[in-house]
Amino acid sequence: MEILEEKVQIGNFNMFYRSAGIGSESIILLHGIPTNSFLWIHVIPQLAQHYRVIVPDMLGYGESDRSTHENLTLPMQAQHVMALIDSLGIQRVHVVGHDLGGGVAQILAANYTERISSFVVIDGVTLSNWPLPKVVSLRYPTAPEFEPSIYFIERMLREGILHQKLLTPEVLAAFLTPFNHPNGGKELQEASLALEHHQTEEVVPKLKELQMPATFLYGQYDRYLPPYWGLRLQETVPNSIFKVLPECSHYSMIDNPLLVSEEILTHLSQFK
Repeated sequence: MEILEEKVQIGNFNMFYRSAGIGSESIILLHGIPTNSFLWIHVIPQLAQHYRVIVPDMLGYGESDRSTHENLTLPMQAQHVMALIDSLGIQRVHVVGHDLGGGVAQILAANYTERISSFVVIDGVTLSNWPLPKVVSLRYPTAPEFEPSIYFIERMLREGILHQKLLTPEVLAAFLTPFNHPNGGKELQEASLALEHHQTEEVVPKLKELQMPATFLYGQYDRYLPPYWGLRLQETVPNSIFKVLPECSHYSMIDNPLLVSEEILTHLSQFK
């Protein structure tokens, strides 16, 4: 399965994205902090057999342009994602989001309902359960371990993956390299400064009115965003589905990409 890599102009910024598949329906996969579109590299081929799959590096991450934190909030990221969808000529899309991307997925579903066919949140931020203390510590580091750096990113990844052998040098490099330069720490800090829990709390009233299909998947051993939050989200969104992913932690698409792919396809099977 060939995965294409391209950049597109979104307003004043260049956004990098991966794409694969030529299905009649489209899916967009969204990452969180501090990762990028490579997070989905083993999920893309499974989904692309049936769908057109679009996987961006959100603004401030990966190979997309950097900016100040005002442009990196979740509502702003939702706007950037919609601009990407528009530029690709996509009218309606299924959204799957992980971590911060899960929060963006909720904002998209709530505020762009006519453009979103369904949404899936995987180990995602929601309600008031974020930003994580670890991420907040990047803003005003009080000790070397909190300094924004590639070492901080590696610790986040290692603490969020159950099967450590899957955190290969290739996977590490994909997430560390974009921030591995003299200004990388500052860029990571700007990403942290963009995050406030009111960004998801504000859409809760709209989430309670949604009628679109929604599925929430949380890793059994997610120490950052435990499955409890998936249950809370299910209680908020009408007729939604909540599942615990066995033997997975926060980065479930690294711990078990085939299981994550199967669950996304199960969600999408409602449209067959």
